[in-house]
Amino acid sequence: MSDAAAGLGLESPDGDEDGAVTRVYLAVLQNPEPTRSLLVAQGMKAGLVDQSLDVLQQRGLIRLRPGGVIEVAPPDISLPALALTYERRARETRSAAHELAQVYFQARAQSATPDVGTIRILNSLDEMGAVTAEAVAAGTRIVRVFRAPSPRTDAIFDSPMHSHEEPSRGAGGIVLDMATVYDSRVLDIPDALTILEGRERGGERFRLTTSVPFSCVIVDEAAAVVDVSAFDPTGFGSVLVRGPAMVLALISLFDHLWTLGSPLHRAGSGSPAEQRDQLILSLLAAGAPDATIARQTGVSQRTVERRVRALMDQLGAGTRFQAGVQAGRRGLV
Repeated sequence: MSDAAAGLGLESPDGDEDGAVTRVYLAVLQNPEPTRSLLVAQGMKAGLVDQSLDVLQQRGLIRLRPGGVIEVAPPDISLPALALTYERRARETRSAAHELAQVYFQARAQSATPDVGTIRILNSLDEMGAVTAEAVAAGTRIVRVFRAPSPRTDAIFDSPMHSHEEPSRGAGGIVLDMATVYDSRVLDIPDALTILEGRERGGERFRLTTSVPFSCVIVDEAAAVVDVSAFDPTGFGSVLVRGPAMVLALISLFDHLWTLGSPLHRAGSGSPAEQRDQLILSLLAAGAPDATIARQTGVSQRTVERRVRALMDQLGAGTRFQAGVQAGRRGLV
């Protein structure tokens, strides 16, 4: 069977013997005047032929005429129409899953006995990625994220640029609000600023701060995926949380980090030197060290140290942190 044929997805969920539906469909495509009797004569079991033809007719790919004559709809028309049907059903299923999950967990939240389904231990980075994607796909409003350096964070930043520029979509394909607080140490990841700019184009709002303890993705008030791969590189021990109280506690932590965070200003008016100083101040406010600032601004660390000292004197700040605070108060970042 060709790769194209294998990807048609024609088989029933419970499976047909040796992919009978796909084999029957290929057979009727290849014959200019297909009939049921011809398929049986080619060695296919009559029962499987009849079942497969019924499936193909239900999916709009063929029409059964009197005498066993088979009329085949042009695949360039019928297959895209079938794909649209699958996509619509998938959206409806995701939407229903979210609503029914709310009923499920609300009912168990009222129970005196905790339900083990409110916590699910995750065993790997791949499982964490899959569970996060499922949770986001069921979202209806907002995804809150706080992200520390970790193998999972590295994997996300290593994704192709087009994936960063895509908006996050939830139930029914709606675009979700995306708000993220990054630990400033993520700026040490190669091309971090370019990637963050791509994520902004995809609709993400983000801030930077120091000492984000771990990573977490929170979908609405319904679910959270806690990433502990900073402590175990395999991702084992990360958890999917659906307990309402714990999800609300994680939202409270996100809100605290968001308040502490600073937006990153990269471009502004003025000369290139003034724009560079604005970026330096922004990175200072985010808690980035001189080495990171040097990498992100494309100048030597010694030059950064001189400019930081000059900016601190200009702002009347005794520490780097105070310089960032003063820059924020004056609207410079």
